[in-house]
Amino acid sequence: MDLEGIARVLPESIAKQKILEWLSVYKGNNPFNEKIANIIINEVRNSEKAQHFKPTLCGVKAGNAGLGSRGIGDHLIHLKLFELSKRKLSTFDDAGISEDTIVSVDGIHSRLSYFPFLAGFHATKATLRDIMVKGARPLGLIIDIHVSDDTDISYLFDFEAGVSTIADALGIPILAGSTLRIGGDMVIGERISGGIGSVGKIGKKILLRSNIKKGMKILMTKGNGGGTVATTAIYNGMPEIINETLKIDEILTARKINAEFIDKVEAMTDVTNGGIRGDALEISEMSNLSFIIDQEKFLSLINKKVLDMFNLFQIDPLGVSIDSLLIFTDDENLEKELSKEGLEVKTIGYVDEYKGYPILTLEGKKLEPNFRESPYTPIKKVIGNYSPYTLDEIKISLEKAYNSALAKKEEVLKNLKVTST
Repeated sequence: MDLEGIARVLPESIAKQKILEWLSVYKGNNPFNEKIANIIINEVRNSEKAQHFKPTLCGVKAGNAGLGSRGIGDHLIHLKLFELSKRKLSTFDDAGISEDTIVSVDGIHSRLSYFPFLAGFHATKATLRDIMVKGARPLGLIIDIHVSDDTDISYLFDFEAGVSTIADALGIPILAGSTLRIGGDMVIGERISGGIGSVGKIGKKILLRSNIKKGMKILMTKGNGGGTVATTAIYNGMPEIINETLKIDEILTARKINAEFIDKVEAMTDVTNGGIRGDALEISEMSNLSFIIDQEKFLSLINKKVLDMFNLFQIDPLGVSIDSLLIFTDDENLEKELSKEGLEVKTIGYVDEYKGYPILTLEGKKLEPNFRESPYTPIKKVIGNYSPYTLDEIKISLEKAYNSALAKKEEVLKNLKVTST
């Protein structure tokens, strides 16, 4: 619970009452509660004097804009972030490259906050996969974990255990870390947040998405799922499925490809952000291409227990993260050679010129991008896969937020006198 947020949105008298109510939930009848409530209100009042550095509100909130929900809304927001940071669209990958070094960062799944071992395990697996699908050899990991004021310290150790399970299994060191409280004294409760970063070294070849061209075959490996599938299992009451996600098959496959088959691969990515629909949308945006896929082959490569769960709860498997690898190649024999190595992989389709949609089936069915990823928890199903705003309204709001942030950036840059060395 964000006590500072309460003080910012409610009149002071009502805010104080609400803050006292929430303090009593987590702190009990502490004699300091009233003093704390008064101080919070006073601090917020003082902070209003720093209006110049507050954002100019654009009128659209993160949830309604689709931020973090791995669909069209999230995609639009990231395009504007690219523009603000002067990052080229051709670098629309989950990892960034500078010379021969590659880095990636993955936040923990927000719904795994109360399951910190799983949060750490899956965020670590995700960030390593992001650099390995680019052809990199991992050098180390970086941890950033934020806990709330009332988080039991066991959460911190469970999170570290989840991270170090992956690190130990793959022989990758943890290089650095940061541990902080969310909002300092202002956020009470038990929720955690944070992320894991990875650093790697590019080897013989960089497997960028921008390498994908018309005519390439799309190979896919088996997907057992990661943080999203674990979350689906937990909140739909099927905890037995969690163990299916505690595997590193795709990491070992990426390592094998990078070591022995990289000459035959032009690009790799993972089926994560919004599922294969999301991957196709991102790649189509920068290359004007479409995926043509065999839907049955795609489904056959999803862990059967996971797929059965998707079917039971009517979750679209094309729009959710399954943690498979997509391998793009011109080589006619790669599928056979990888299969000989004991890897479960099939050719699920090919890349074609843009057909009006980022992804279509072999039969010509157009798989339209969704505003959000497939709803995979009960609360996501209630919220739905839409926004109260049109895409044009969201774009106008993003432009307003972008221009305000850019103005701040340019004003501060004028005062930064940097000499070249």
